[in-house]
Amino acid sequence: MGLDPFRAFCGYYLGLDRDFHYQFFNLDQLAAHWGLDPRELRHLLEQWHLTPEVTRHVDYNLARAHAEAQGLADEGRIEEVQQFARRTFEEFRQALQRYDPSRDFENVDYDRIFPDDPLPDRDG
Repeated sequence: MGLDPFRAFCGYYLGLDRDFHYQFFNLDQLAAHWGLDPRELRHLLEQWHLTPEVTRHVDYNLARAHAEAQGLADEGRIEEVQQFARRTFEEFRQALQRYDPSRDFENVDYDRIFPDDPLPDRDG
């Protein structure tokens, strides 16, 4: 199976390889994983509206999705990872319909990715 928008999203934003195992990818690493030149991958991401320059203006918490995918993959729950990845991709595609270049959603508090996370203890 070749690279398509879903697989690119999984690799670049969820950190999932072609077998849905967790692996961090930057652009060059993801291109190599799929046997592509990084410029070719960048062009595909642009065509599919999946570049960081676009996704930063979409109201969707990609950091949280990445953390959830990593947790499921680390637990070896591949079927659940696949289901989560498909659901997340569809949710992101819906959020992409509300793309707003005037807003920047990239600023993520990585100490509180999940809404119920306690505030970090800055004293200790």
